[in-house]
Amino acid sequence: MKRSRSLPLFRSTDPDVYTVDTSAWLDIDSRADCEDVWKMVRALIGQGRIVACAQVLAELHDDPVYILRLKPYERALLAGDRMSSDIEYLQHVGKITHDYPSMSKATSFKTPADPYVVALAELEGYVVVADEKCSNRPNRKIPGVCQQRRIRCMTLDEFIAANSKKPEGSK
Repeated sequence: MKRSRSLPLFRSTDPDVYTVDTSAWLDIDSRADCEDVWKMVRALIGQGRIVACAQVLAELHDDPVYILRLKPYERALLAGDRMSSDIEYLQHVGKITHDYPSMSKATSFKTPADPYVVALAELEGYVVVADEKCSNRPNRKIPGVCQQRRIRCMTLDEFIAANSKKPEGSK
């Protein structure tokens, strides 16, 4: 699913498409309303409004959240990802890794998903959902990097509030 960029002066009327980071996926089950949140998430996945990059799903691969909640939707989640052979995407990931080496842990054996999430959101115009706190060392965390790159980023709570349907007639 490739999103066209809207003109910078006008906000697109298309509904937001979200790419969710590992941190937010893992935080859903700790909520008292987790079943309601998962119901909303399943509906948004079905509408093509939540996507995930393959690296996020790889980070979650052995976690019960992936096995029980996400694996049945893997194909739909990956429909909005870019191919691992997409040169533009990989170059963009490389640039983000270069610009924010502490976020991407460039010298580590494990490749974190963070630069892939940021690159995908920036190239496709997605909104990032991440539950990382960035008060200390913002160059290490997705929200701080998104803010610097002018990519919309929200917490899990903000995402839920933005997508929860209010009953008719309520304030």
